[in-house]
Amino acid sequence: MSVVGLAAFTLAHRLRGSSSLQMYHAMAAEPRASREQVASRQLQRLQDLVRHANDTVPYYRELFASIGLEPGDVTSLESFARIPVLTKDILRAHRDDLVSTAYPRESLLVHNSGGSTGVPVSFFRDRSYLDASDAGTYRNLSQCGWKPGDMVAFVWGFNTRLDAMRPIEFELRQRLRRFYQFDPFKSSPADLDAWVDRMRVIRPTAVHGYASTIARLARRMIETGRTVPGVRGVFTTAERLYAPQRKDMQDAFGCTVFDLYGSSEVQNIAAECPSGSMHINADFCHLEFDEASSGSGSRPLLVTSLKSRAFPFIRYRNDDAGTGGDGGSCNCGSGFPVMKLTVARESDNFTLPSGRVVHGEFFTHLMYGAKGIERFQFHQISAGEIVLRVVPGTEGVELARTTAAGAAEELRRQLGSDLHVEVALVDDIQLSAAGKHRFTRSDVRPVAESRAEAVAVS
Repeated sequence: MSVVGLAAFTLAHRLRGSSSLQMYHAMAAEPRASREQVASRQLQRLQDLVRHANDTVPYYRELFASIGLEPGDVTSLESFARIPVLTKDILRAHRDDLVSTAYPRESLLVHNSGGSTGVPVSFFRDRSYLDASDAGTYRNLSQCGWKPGDMVAFVWGFNTRLDAMRPIEFELRQRLRRFYQFDPFKSSPADLDAWVDRMRVIRPTAVHGYASTIARLARRMIETGRTVPGVRGVFTTAERLYAPQRKDMQDAFGCTVFDLYGSSEVQNIAAECPSGSMHINADFCHLEFDEASSGSGSRPLLVTSLKSRAFPFIRYRNDDAGTGGDGGSCNCGSGFPVMKLTVARESDNFTLPSGRVVHGEFFTHLMYGAKGIERFQFHQISAGEIVLRVVPGTEGVELARTTAAGAAEELRRQLGSDLHVEVALVDDIQLSAAGKHRFTRSDVRPVAESRAEAVAVS
């Protein structure tokens, strides 16, 4: 860690009014607590959350009254499990009643998610939650030896504000924040070569971001024989990580790969440790595996955020699935419980006629706040042809058609007027063979960028 880097990192937090750095130091030792301490602290946090929800959140006050639950009744995880599940449909129907009255509405930030199921939802966050989320990211990164002030190569979605920055302004921002952002929405082979050039200059301690894009970068580095010295850890998130992708990253960067799991609605759910176990961040969330579902094996996840107070997510079904650990201890020394994620978001990259490669999150972002749409999927038929399938919501077909047409026009504006985008209103969208929902799907498979799931079970 350089003194200059730490000074810049600290200054960036001060300028943003962020408490993430202080939060990070306060929570850094939490995983090293004993399993008994972890369980006790988590139950206390759940009890406090239920009291808060009952006192300040209209939806939960009415829900608890309807089932005869008093906050003091939650004395164990079993009694906590009496609370009915929160689904995406409930979230959409009762969004405003899920906001805590303890937070001024004007102080909250609206967030949107396309969701791993292609179902758009919107919700609110307060500044403290965002700071805690960043602090959790810092703790994840620290597993490879990263320290505050070390540079991180951040492969994450760009926005119009970043695109509009002058080069010098962009460069200063990245150097100050110490998270140097690379645009996965523009990631052709030539772009990836330029990324390597830039990384060799900024010398990141860690690489963090979309699994599929970092995997493509790693494959390109192997093919061209190039390296980025000094990287001590690669951290993947936002989509499923396949074994061949992990191997390419290990070979290209010469370090351990850590898979992270979270969602737009509830972040920092779990993080892989150096021993390869996926530990639930028990100070950030309580995770259940829905026993009410039929069949055996993996179960739908029910996530309770312990950090989201302005908009509580209590026993939220996020449409991913997994299994719990065997209850044994991990040799990494963490007291946090272990899980296995079996079904998570998948996101195809789209390759355009120009050679530009666009990460699937680009298309999801287009649907943030989409009105009148129950479910959606972007399907690339050929390099220049995309079908946008939408299931209309209860507001009616015409609103869905208008919203989808606007998204199609925006696609052409940003990706090229020669791109053919067809809008198809459908009754349902077919699942994959493994029962997964695919909000982006591409039939275009360049040989050099074939998907890792060609050797995995899809």
